[in-house]
Amino acid sequence: MKFAERKKPDPIINVINMVDVFLTLLIFFMMTTTFASNNSGIKIHLPKSGLRSSAASKKPITIYITKAGSVYYKKKEITLKKLSKILSFLKKTGANPTIVIKADKASKINSVVAVMSSAIKNGLYKIAIATKK
Repeated sequence: MKFAERKKPDPIINVINMVDVFLTLLIFFMMTTTFASNNSGIKIHLPKSGLRSSAASKKPITIYITKAGSVYYKKKEITLKKLSKILSFLKKTGANPTIVIKADKASKINSVVAVMSSAIKNGLYKIAIATKK
């Protein structure tokens, strides 16, 4: 009696589960790098303070002042006139953001006061000075 040969089934690798895992990891790493990229590339050593800071608005406007007194906004060095125009535009658009000043601890107080007075002249009164705890 002759038996029919049974053909062994081809091995199958289910890649759908692996793709799901990789997509989940990709989304996780994309989200964490988006939230972790808070470093602006401008060298600033903040002064120390014993208080915790609390930002009043959800999207604060951060202005950096270096040791030499240079003013930066969105990683670009700007003049005080240009800063005044930017703050005026922000006020005209109806946004009332908190202005966060991140000044180097060795920077001159003149630069900090000039940025603060520019914000106040343009009607932006929520001003915070960033410190390191």
